[in-house]
Amino acid sequence: MREIAYLGIIAVCSTVLAAGAPLLPDKPNEVAFPPTETRFVRFVIHESVGGQPCIDELEVYGPAAPANLALAAAGAKATASSCLPGYVIHQVAHLNDGLYGNSHSWIAAGSAEEWAQIELPRAARVNKVLFSRDREGRFRDRMPRWFEVQVSADGRQWTKVAETGARPVAATVRPLPATGAVSEEALLAYAFSCEEQSWSKIGPEDPLARVLRQMAGMLERLAAKGMDVSAERRQWSEFSQRMQGWQAAKPDAATEWDVFFKARLAKRRLMMRDPNLAAIERILFVKRQPYLPSHNYSDLLDARGAPGGTVCILEIPRVEGRAEPAAARLVQLFDARNGVARDPVATFDLSRIYFAYSAAKGDYFRIMVMNADGRGVRPMTDGPFHDFYPCPLPDGGLAFISTRCRGRFLCWRPQAFVLFRMDADGGNIRSLSDANLSEWAPSVMSDGRILWTRSEYLDKGADFGHTLWAIRPDGSHPELLFGNNTRYCYVNGREVPGTSEICATLMSHGGDLNGPVALIEAAKGRFAPELVTSITPDSPPHFHMDWAERECFRDPVPVSRDYVLCSHAPEDKFGLYLIDRYGNREVLYLDPSIGSLCPTPFRAMPHPPVISSGEKRVADVADAAEETGDLGQFFVSDVYRGLEPTVKRGAVKYIRVCQELRADLIRLSNGEYQKDHEPFQDWYATPVHRVSGPFGWPTYVAKADLGIVPVEEDGSASFLAPAGKVLYFQVLDEHFNELQRMRSVVQLQPGERRGCIGCHEDRAMAPPVKQAAALGRAPSRLQPPPWGAGPFSYEKVVQPVWDAKCVRCHDAGDKKKFNLAATLDRDKVPASYRTLIEQGWVHYFNCQWGQEHSKAPPLSFGTTRSRLWQVLEAGHYDVQLSTDEKHRIKCWTDLNCPLWPDYLLRANRPGAVAVAR
Repeated sequence: MREIAYLGIIAVCSTVLAAGAPLLPDKPNEVAFPPTETRFVRFVIHESVGGQPCIDELEVYGPAAPANLALAAAGAKATASSCLPGYVIHQVAHLNDGLYGNSHSWIAAGSAEEWAQIELPRAARVNKVLFSRDREGRFRDRMPRWFEVQVSADGRQWTKVAETGARPVAATVRPLPATGAVSEEALLAYAFSCEEQSWSKIGPEDPLARVLRQMAGMLERLAAKGMDVSAERRQWSEFSQRMQGWQAAKPDAATEWDVFFKARLAKRRLMMRDPNLAAIERILFVKRQPYLPSHNYSDLLDARGAPGGTVCILEIPRVEGRAEPAAARLVQLFDARNGVARDPVATFDLSRIYFAYSAAKGDYFRIMVMNADGRGVRPMTDGPFHDFYPCPLPDGGLAFISTRCRGRFLCWRPQAFVLFRMDADGGNIRSLSDANLSEWAPSVMSDGRILWTRSEYLDKGADFGHTLWAIRPDGSHPELLFGNNTRYCYVNGREVPGTSEICATLMSHGGDLNGPVALIEAAKGRFAPELVTSITPDSPPHFHMDWAERECFRDPVPVSRDYVLCSHAPEDKFGLYLIDRYGNREVLYLDPSIGSLCPTPFRAMPHPPVISSGEKRVADVADAAEETGDLGQFFVSDVYRGLEPTVKRGAVKYIRVCQELRADLIRLSNGEYQKDHEPFQDWYATPVHRVSGPFGWPTYVAKADLGIVPVEEDGSASFLAPAGKVLYFQVLDEHFNELQRMRSVVQLQPGERRGCIGCHEDRAMAPPVKQAAALGRAPSRLQPPPWGAGPFSYEKVVQPVWDAKCVRCHDAGDKKKFNLAATLDRDKVPASYRTLIEQGWVHYFNCQWGQEHSKAPPLSFGTTRSRLWQVLEAGHYDVQLSTDEKHRIKCWTDLNCPLWPDYLLRANRPGAVAVAR
């Protein structure tokens, strides 16, 4: 992720050294010191940016040694104070293995006062240390910011030879009153001092210097718009002269604050002159307490935040050509009283305002509608469901997020919620998304599509599967816009006017939807983290279950190319802020007693185009039974586009259509649905907490094999598939070996046609000029597997193969412990399944939480990488498996090894009573 922050480096030892270059995560950063005879070199990290410190390589050099003395290959040994557990790619040994990049790095277990050390094979004269965070340039978080270098002859007595970076600045936050009116001066003093405190954590730049640097850029941009900024230029010059005078005699703290405050106020007043800020003259927002959930998808289950709040409009007047937030008028439209109001949004013509409301903490959220003046409040939805995140559509309907999918969020305990829509009168409610995980925050794009965040963990770790998607308002043509193969999670995505960028919050898997605000150049690619630029670099991204409760941002809404309206917590209370892409920010409103969130400009907007629903049926579905069924059509021009040269042309014979099955909620006697699922792992389709292997967790999601279809000689395919399902595809050779797999999902509406150029091809790739052979015929119908299409059961499909061909030799009495019997153990896991998984006989993608995933090349996983087939195909005594038997085992492996076909509570499954362990 690119950052606009300046990170300085200052090295000191027995004498003060000159300032060096900025710290760069993707480059070798040099820390030099006088030549010293030593055997041990220790790199002590006092503080890092964005989590526990990470180093991909620590190098040591001497004045007469051009080669890296720290290499393990040269006999040096790496040790460290700690190492983040549970990640193969992060190890102490990676500190000096000579390999660069995040996948060969060390991460400390703690965030401060950690160290990495090199013991040289013999004493040597050294005079510099080089380090980098990720020389491949993918990651910029976890960068050491304040550190020192120590040396020792014996590893016991240490001498500091260099200290580098920025010590924490003891910025004093000017307090706000807890309640009551807040003067403009008090609010700005609070906001400016909080801002300075957060900026001080990412670099040693002088506060006044930063303000003047930012103001200089702002002067040039506004002058380019034709504005007269001569008065502000004179102010800038005066402040610059004051700062230059400080180099000779540093002023006292009171004078320094006074000058800083006045310069900062001048920059604020300059920014408020920008004519683009007419967009924020009226702002619709909600006052509420933070949710404070444990996970980003669990605020409906375990939010700790208190109730109360209001739906409001903030009216900001423009006085003498300048927006004046200090003179703003607050209009209250709806009082939540003992409940919670959330997600207010107006129709394009401002005739109505929608929001979600829960009358009491723990009650269901309903979509509410009211007139623009707050009158005529009424609910639009009811029933035992949560409905929230309303989003007016160009056709007059309303998209929203709802638990009406009646599914469980498969990663943990709560109900899932996905994208729905309804007509303007509240009728005809139907799902747009068939996802089996949760989704968030729809907004309408300029072309009429819906942009929203969806979770999907298809055969990959859960923590980084929250990505940005687009879909038509009729539910057709959902597609990934950005996010797979990157380390961030994205939410509240919205288009940036006048650009091809998307603005979003970089959230983490844990907690509220808080984090830095970033601009994403999604048009240049869907997967590259370098296309993500933080415009709030003093709010570092958080990862995994770590999340920001303070000094963070959320709910960004671009109001022009450069400006974004958002919520920001300078400390722990959210207010309304205006930020820009250059790192500037200004508070517009802040209530010390309650958060101000989810702001949107309250102004009439032109309707985006209404996208036609298109064809309703697939013409090739002829017989009556299929005409009444819910089917759609897929076609692919050439599967080899994206697979070559690894997969040779002619190798692909079939496409297998697979389904990820939803965990349906249990309906209770009172008509509601089960809200919680503790112990949640015992609801999994595979008890991964009871059985896993050297490849990690197999899938804990139930899978279905719906059948295969042929691929033509030219690589084309055309086939019918069921609508309303979470689908993905696998390409197979003639022996049913999987060659490549989708690790993202696809869905169809009834009658919808979807097509692609190839498999994992570049999005910018042009389609073939020639007519694909498969398009010259009727689409294929799915050919079910011999054991029948549907949810895959290991015990019913695979175990019979072992019973027929293997168990006579490989049972509980096998001296080599290779037990393929069907016997259930105390965890209700068949002995054969445990043997194959725990001993690593079959290969699968690791679905364990926290796994960083990446695109996998063809033939790098599944059946083709399984040790089982190396043994069988080499000839294993007189064992001869039929084509059907091989197909069963291969299909199970390439579904990522599910055990059960459903989500029945483990204690209720057939077998002996489970024993806790």
